[in-house]
Amino acid sequence: MSSLVFQRPVVRLLSRWGLVAGMRAGLIACRFLLVLFISRYLDLTSLGLFGLASGAVAIAPAITGLGMAHVMMREAVKMQPVPLADGLRHYWSYTTAIYAVLLTVVGVLVLTTDVSRLWLLIAAIALFEQFGNDVFLLLSNLERPLLANASAFLRGGAWVLIYLPLALGYPQFRSLEALLAFWLAGGVSAATAFAVATRSWPWWEAFTQPFELSRVSSLARSSLVIYVSDLAFIASQYIDRYLVTLFLGLELTGVYMLYWTAANAIYTFVSMTVLQQQRPVLIRAHDLGWFAHRQHCRRLAWTTAVSAGLVGLCVGMAFEIVLPLLGQPLATANILAFWLVAAGIVVRCSADWGAMALFTARRDRVMTGTNLAAAGTLILFQVALLPLFGLLGAGGALLSTFGIIGYWRYRLVFVDR
Repeated sequence: MSSLVFQRPVVRLLSRWGLVAGMRAGLIACRFLLVLFISRYLDLTSLGLFGLASGAVAIAPAITGLGMAHVMMREAVKMQPVPLADGLRHYWSYTTAIYAVLLTVVGVLVLTTDVSRLWLLIAAIALFEQFGNDVFLLLSNLERPLLANASAFLRGGAWVLIYLPLALGYPQFRSLEALLAFWLAGGVSAATAFAVATRSWPWWEAFTQPFELSRVSSLARSSLVIYVSDLAFIASQYIDRYLVTLFLGLELTGVYMLYWTAANAIYTFVSMTVLQQQRPVLIRAHDLGWFAHRQHCRRLAWTTAVSAGLVGLCVGMAFEIVLPLLGQPLATANILAFWLVAAGIVVRCSADWGAMALFTARRDRVMTGTNLAAAGTLILFQVALLPLFGLLGAGGALLSTFGIIGYWRYRLVFVDR
């Protein structure tokens, strides 16, 4: 009887882990299949445009969020339900107001000028992606990984599984406009699912309280350092595709996006299975003292490096098998650049471990300094190497930048306190 009592929690834990791992793997696969579809059934120029649109969707929340989400979600670990719901109500009311203005401006430009209506879709997607990212951070920090990953899969993977068969069967769906519309539908469905899943939260008590603009402004002021850090972090993730476009053109940007998306599966997997899961653990470890935090950081550093290396090898071998099936000779001719990009992403995983270690230790200014340095260093390497070495330069810039930043963060966590 005692063995059965012990086995049941273990079985439940393994079942939950299996579901989470399945959703994460599915999300990565869906993103990769979408890029393969664009490169095969549209063209590399369309893939380049999709990459630029994806970058805009990622950059917009960093600009409008003012760093407030990171600070609020860090504090959510220790907050009671009613204050947490009230804080989220204030923050999301601000976010909705900002995007209402943005959507209005873009809508007017679409109606009165030659601005493409794709920008209206992109702005709407950015709103729901920002909300979705907030939800994922919140639920991860509250140690509800199943709900967090289900929400992420809805907005990042489920719609792809619907769109791809339709686009394969009906050519009229093979356009960026149709693709973006399905992406928006995925974001709306994830937001709806979160509202249903949290219907028992004290939202009513929160919304009956008076709205205080001073709370938003106070949170924004306290988040200023994190805001600068977030902008630098996003720049270090997405500025490269715009520089590749500037120096090499849209077609090679499409090739780079094919490489980057395949390689970024490494980062997505390690971030969601290792780094995000350990964020609340590190926050609590820091509350126990510097020694406990450092011990957890040391274990996490090893786990991150090994996981990134192993996943990187698997992704690389899989990409070598899939690439010839796409019928894209330009992508095949530059395959060495893919391996450099993949190596850069592997190193970036370890570098981002260092950023998380600094963030959970509340060394926000130090972390911000390293993020600014990462963005500046990447830009310098890209500008120097892209004109000389093309796509090889893009991969070399990633590898060099995050090798330097990763080593610096390691010293900051374990040596230079």
